[in-house]
Amino acid sequence: MNLECRALFSKLFVDRFFQKVAASEYAELKELSKNQPAVITIIGLVKEIMPSTIGTYVGMDRSSLSRMVDSLEAKGFVLRKNDPEDRRKVLVSLTEKGERCYELLNEITEELTAETLSLCDEQDFRDYEKSLETKLRVLRKIDSAMEGEKKAQGPVKLETLKSTAKII
Repeated sequence: MNLECRALFSKLFVDRFFQKVAASEYAELKELSKNQPAVITIIGLVKEIMPSTIGTYVGMDRSSLSRMVDSLEAKGFVLRKNDPEDRRKVLVSLTEKGERCYELLNEITEELTAETLSLCDEQDFRDYEKSLETKLRVLRKIDSAMEGEKKAQGPVKLETLKSTAKII
């Protein structure tokens, strides 16, 4: 079920999103690699963020994320600066070009969402929202249990990982 959900999500949203980006008249969008729109969107939502936090949201390791932020900075989309409250920390924010790109990405997302979701009714939305709430609750419970297990027993047991994989 999880594999089919991922495939359908990719087909219905991700692939169509990048088709719309490629067809866009805006040159800035064509400069972006596949993962960069997500990073720009995250930064645009919160305005300033530590790279490690971005990595948590997009599932990238530190070195890959550092290269991506370097690339976005070289293209003029983002700016790095030291955190005024803790000079050891670096914050990333959008430049004017990055803000324009963020707005364009939002427009494409809203257009795609409206097109796609117009095919559903109100009950579908309620059911989907409820299923997402349930999934999030279960994932938080698993995360909490695994964190507690790590603290209490060290490494996570293989049986726990197997049972978690079946649920997800």
